[in-house]
Amino acid sequence: MPFRLAAIIVMGLLHLFAATDLAEAQSQKGKIGGGGGFAFLSDPVIDLGSTASFGGFFGRRFNDNLSLEGGLYYVGSNRVYDLLGAPIDDTGGIPSFRFETTRYHADGVLVFNIGRRQPFHPFVLFGAGVERRDDQRTDFRADTDPETELPILIPEVTFKGTEYLPIGIVGGGADIYFMYNVAARAELRFWIPQAWDERTFVLFFAVSYFF
Repeated sequence: MPFRLAAIIVMGLLHLFAATDLAEAQSQKGKIGGGGGFAFLSDPVIDLGSTASFGGFFGRRFNDNLSLEGGLYYVGSNRVYDLLGAPIDDTGGIPSFRFETTRYHADGVLVFNIGRRQPFHPFVLFGAGVERRDDQRTDFRADTDPETELPILIPEVTFKGTEYLPIGIVGGGADIYFMYNVAARAELRFWIPQAWDERTFVLFFAVSYFF
C-alpha cells in the first residue's frame, strides 16, 4: 500500500510539472538562435565545392505550429584551379587561378511545425530574401625570378565584384526539445536565386532559446 501511494504521488507530481511546462511553453512568443553547418555552393562555370556556414535567427511564435523568422547567414568558398578549371585539391595540377566567393543571406521565412508540440517537432519553411555575393578572381602569371632565375607564379587580380540578388527559400527540419524553452535544431535549406545553377544548399545545426 505505501508503494502504491508513493507511485500515485510521483505520477501526480509529474503530471503537475508537465502541465506547468506546457503552460510555460505556450507563453513563449519569441525565439532566438544560432549555429553552423555545411554549405554546398553551385556555379554554372566552376566547381565551388563545399564549405562551412554560420548564421543566426530570431522569430515570433504565433502558436505551436506557426512562426515568422528573420535570419542572417554566411557561406564562402576559396579554391585554386588548374588550367582546365578543375580544383587543385582534386587534381594536384599547376595553379592557374584562384576564385573566392562569399555569400551573405538575409531572409524572412514562415515556419510551419507539423502536429502538436512534442520533444521531436518537425517543420517545413519557405520565404524570400536577398543575397549579397562578393566574387574575386586572381590569375597566376608565369614568370622568372630575376635573382634565382627560377620559374615563379605572380598573382594578379583580374576580377572583383559585388552583386545583390533576390532569392527564394525552401527547407525543412526539426526542433528537438531538451527543455520547454531550449531546443536543438537541424535543418536543410535552399537559397535559390533566379538561376537554379547558382543556388546554395545548407545543412544547418543550431540551438534555439524560446522566451
